[in-house]
Amino acid sequence: MKKEGPIVIIEDDEDDILIFGEVLKSFNLPNELIFINDSTKAIPYLEQKHINPFMVISDINMPKMSGFELRDAICKDPYLTQKTKPFIFFTTVGNGYTIEEAFKRNVQGYFHKTPDLNQLTETLKEVITFWQDIEEAEPYNPELCV
Repeated sequence: MKKEGPIVIIEDDEDDILIFGEVLKSFNLPNELIFINDSTKAIPYLEQKHINPFMVISDINMPKMSGFELRDAICKDPYLTQKTKPFIFFTTVGNGYTIEEAFKRNVQGYFHKTPDLNQLTETLKEVITFWQDIEEAEPYNPELCV
């Protein structure tokens, strides 16, 4: 796994960008933090050959292109799908339908974006630690994407 690559955060809300930035910086990670506030710009960024993200974190409810639409577009390209593992949703939406729809898209995680800063910090730390410790993500399987 490419553990040294950037952590790419796709998030349109400025407050959430600030919070994610502060929390992730507090971990003193070696990874560069890349924030993309317009989801339509995520794929052109990720398609660049020299970009090899360690992790992609995306909101679901975004204007122009939702997180689901973004993930669907990524899943159309096997190279991009493999390159963006792990792909994790952090969102304020937590109903059963949304969770089911997220996992239909072969994401590696779905987490509630809680207003409790301590809980958000703990969740992000656990997610990052898990992916730092794992040896290899599962290979691309087109049947797992919608």
